[in-house]
Amino acid sequence: MQIATVRGVSAVLRLKEVTVCRLASQGKLPGLKLGESWRFDMERIERLIAGSRQAGKDRPDGDQGNTE
Repeated sequence: MQIATVRGVSAVLRLKEVTVCRLASQGKLPGLKLGESWRFDMERIERLIAGSRQAGKDRPDGDQGNTE
């Protein structure tokens, strides 16, 4: 198991760190909050990414960059 910080997950997902924290708080990203810090199992994050791509989504928050 590879454990990642908010910074590591934000780099992989290409999201701001605050967005990673918000998504984790909302339960949209699987993570564990230890005190004031979030930790993530990168295997679960990678499965989430793979599942999102199969569903036609590019980002875990469902935002595909549409401007409509």
